[in-house]
Amino acid sequence: ERLTILCCSLQEEAQLNPIGERLQQQAIVRILKHRLYAEDWFKRHPEILDREIADPIVVMGLARSGTTRLHRLLASDTRFLHLKAWESINPVPWPECELPPREDDPRIQDIDRGLKAVLYMSPQIASVHPLGTLEVEEEVGLIQHGISSQLFEVQAKIPGFARYLMEHEQDDAYRYMLKLLKLISWQRQDDPSKPWVLKTPQHMQDLDALMRVFPKAKLIFSHRDPVKVVGSICSMTWNSMVRDTDQLDPHWIGEEWLSKVESMLTKVQELRQNRIPPQQCLDVHYQTLSDDWQAVMTDIYDFIGYPLEPALPSMSAWLAGNSQHKHGVHHYHLSDFGLTSKT
Repeated sequence: ERLTILCCSLQEEAQLNPIGERLQQQAIVRILKHRLYAEDWFKRHPEILDREIADPIVVMGLARSGTTRLHRLLASDTRFLHLKAWESINPVPWPECELPPREDDPRIQDIDRGLKAVLYMSPQIASVHPLGTLEVEEEVGLIQHGISSQLFEVQAKIPGFARYLMEHEQDDAYRYMLKLLKLISWQRQDDPSKPWVLKTPQHMQDLDALMRVFPKAKLIFSHRDPVKVVGSICSMTWNSMVRDTDQLDPHWIGEEWLSKVESMLTKVQELRQNRIPPQQCLDVHYQTLSDDWQAVMTDIYDFIGYPLEPALPSMSAWLAGNSQHKHGVHHYHLSDFGLTSKT
């Protein structure tokens, strides 16, 4: 059903140019191919779905609220599992792949070529979200394999599909994400006792589904001034869409994402107040992470019950090589999207 609605939205609402049409077609075919390959793996190796997955640590927060920085800091700790960018986009082994994955895995080469093309056509994206084939990445690509992801929404104007996702529970997409995590962990021969560090702004929209699939997850909520968050989200969406359509109204982006942010925050607030035990949640702040990251990490590691000291060298090394504006400063103005700080 979601695939039908997605295709209708792309055809009737997105106003894609030939580049956009081609890229969306490629993405959907890639996902369907992977779903078929995955079913074959599950049939031939039923032990994949029998794998245990430890209760994950989940970085929560709206896009542009410091979640990527926090996620990648945690992922530098080798006591946790995390995804690489190529695994999020190409999670399922192709028939020609050798296991466990090697450096010459064709899926890695495929993503490397794709990212180079993306950065060539849209170089400004790197300043919005650092990209790299082997970089730590969020699981939004896995949720996309369930045909349920904001990734579709930031790439094309599809309000009909966006409304459908917001109004319907996404449990089956999250259960499919879990199956893909098990498949990735199996092919890598991971230690099943290690917890995953997860993160994607999608979880702010589907926190109810996330908690039904991972009822004991530890949730770390990152907070930032909502005026800056909304403006940055709008800019990110504009940069992601503008290449693929010749008819894009920035004021529509402002209205759409202001409404989505309000809906997500309202939903999360209700769930935290009424359904999620307070001891499973921790709040941190974007500015504090920038000013005193070790203090924030001390609070986080006390919360998750791990000693921080073993992780400090790898975190310091990651920060040394990843300054905040390494790929350029992300410039944006609320007024470009028909918004003001009082909107």
